[in-house]
Amino acid sequence: MKTLTIVLFSLMSLAYAGEPVCQQCDYRPGYNLCDITTSCTFVWGHDDPSTPAPYYCACRAGYRADNCEAGDTTQQFRLPWYGTPGGDPSQQGRVFVKPGVSCNTLCDDYTLGKDGCKAVKELDSCL
Repeated sequence: MKTLTIVLFSLMSLAYAGEPVCQQCDYRPGYNLCDITTSCTFVWGHDDPSTPAPYYCACRAGYRADNCEAGDTTQQFRLPWYGTPGGDPSQQGRVFVKPGVSCNTLCDDYTLGKDGCKAVKELDSCL
């Protein structure tokens, strides 16, 4: 019985051990770990007012993370970040990466604007 309990607790800890899907960055100088090819950006497009203001390392338009597959959400992701009625622009095509990851790889369809990086998976759980 003891062995079974130990195994169950070990498995449960492994299930919850991992980094969050969307690692945030800290915009403050000295704490910002975003690569120089990205910018720590406030994502204003979330709907839940109880969610703390999320900041993510954003690639330049048309670029995605280096040295990983386009669908690797442990390194990069997109968000459903639409424009607002007040005229704020859509950022649907923007790719975000975990702090420290560089963005020098052009997306396959980079000339299509917001539709240019669709190979990078869009997540909705970060908002």
